[in-house]
Amino acid sequence: MGQAVDSVTLEKGSLILRKRSVKQGPIAINIDFASGKAAGSMSMNGQEKPIAVDLGGPLFADAAGAQQAIGCLPLAEGYTATFRNLDLQKQKVKLMQLKVTGMESVTVPAGTFDTYKVEVSSADGGSDRATLWIAKDSRKPAKVSAVLGDMGGATMTAELVQ
Repeated sequence: MGQAVDSVTLEKGSLILRKRSVKQGPIAINIDFASGKAAGSMSMNGQEKPIAVDLGGPLFADAAGAQQAIGCLPLAEGYTATFRNLDLQKQKVKLMQLKVTGMESVTVPAGTFDTYKVEVSSADGGSDRATLWIAKDSRKPAKVSAVLGDMGGATMTAELVQ
């Protein structure tokens, strides 16, 4: 489907998602997040579909920049958190569970990093799963491996290159 651009606006201080814009080929999505609600539209091949979801609270670590937001948390061995994301296709909130499962040294093209190993999975039984290795010194994601449930369980791996 060609190049995709996914842009978000996060609230300074809390990193709570406030706005999201996605453009990929014939798809355009624009959403505003406020007062525990998502409102906007999704357009595909000229057909517009409204987005109106009661979120039950703010979204965190969703969309572009999610891994960087996780790196800003007070990570330590045993740290856990539960947060909300939005499944755009189903227009449904999904709860995500985060747990720091240990510390690991990881080598990627950008070098070797001492990291927090962070497991993120669906808290409500979904198939979404990801492992992030967050560099202890910079708090940048050095490596990410994710199982993409909406893509038939395909695995996506990303590594820091510079």
